[in-house]
Amino acid sequence: MDAVKQSANYHDLASLDELRSAAQKDPNKALKQVASQFESLFMQMLMKQMRKSNELFESDTPLNNRHTQTYRDMHDNQMALELSSSGALGLADLIVAQLDPAAANVTPASVLRGGQNIDLQQRSLNASDTTGKNIAQSTSVTAVSSKTLEKDNASAAVSEKAEEAAAISRQSFASPGEFIQAILPVAKKLAADKGIEPMAIVAQAALESGWGKKVIANSDGSSSHNLFGIKADNRWQGDKAVVNTLEYRNGQANQERAAFRSYDSFEESVKDYLSFVEGPRYQQALANGMDAKQYAKELQAAGYATDPQYANKIGQILDGKHFAEFSQQAVEGE
Repeated sequence: MDAVKQSANYHDLASLDELRSAAQKDPNKALKQVASQFESLFMQMLMKQMRKSNELFESDTPLNNRHTQTYRDMHDNQMALELSSSGALGLADLIVAQLDPAAANVTPASVLRGGQNIDLQQRSLNASDTTGKNIAQSTSVTAVSSKTLEKDNASAAVSEKAEEAAAISRQSFASPGEFIQAILPVAKKLAADKGIEPMAIVAQAALESGWGKKVIANSDGSSSHNLFGIKADNRWQGDKAVVNTLEYRNGQANQERAAFRSYDSFEESVKDYLSFVEGPRYQQALANGMDAKQYAKELQAAGYATDPQYANKIGQILDGKHFAEFSQQAVEGE
């Protein structure tokens, strides 16, 4: 059992001793639980204010006395603990993301929780659509003739290109390795004459998009294919996706509403990114383009992102196990 755990009982003081001991041994490991405790305190303050708003109505009731108030406060404290442990408010996640740079490996730099419900909505739409498709297929089976063979031959001739296009166009990827395998060839092709290390491009895209799992979504639920968190300012004439985003102002994380560029494909996203960094603002980054980590540092210095740990997070991805595993697989495949 892990020594760092969230007690199910608010009045179990022994759990605080365990948490204090674990924090002394491994602060990073205990950070999540400390953040959850802080969130529960915040929830308690909210509930106290809610109770105060009803004090005027409770003044004349015989059930309102110091004994019932004591038990009610105990109940509220326990409820606050349960709500914080479920992560319903999301405050603990924000605290961890701000205090632990390693948390960025699983959290996109520009998106908070945009698109988390998209997969569920899409599955629901797909499920309802499947019923109609099955009925249509069952009625058309008898109409299949020699055209089936012709279609099979045509499909076989273009299957390789179709699979490649599907890998590039999908909104999310099953694993970081699949993300690298899909985006790296595009980065190599488009950055060949730009003087930028392709792995640096893929690592930055992985950070911004959460390995392709948190790509910003359009209002209709489709993918914006925006891999780099490039915002849609007044110079952008294309489609836009408006979502909640996490920005750092004076070292503090703040949730804001912002418009981002929307593309028809991931390849268009990479192409626009390369055009974007060719501007005068990022010339120092381009001068260090073949040094992936230094390139990331120069991007941050030029103000590409507001996150003070932006370059460090890209460096952690470059040194992480996913890039190492992909490189090892590439060597074994040669």
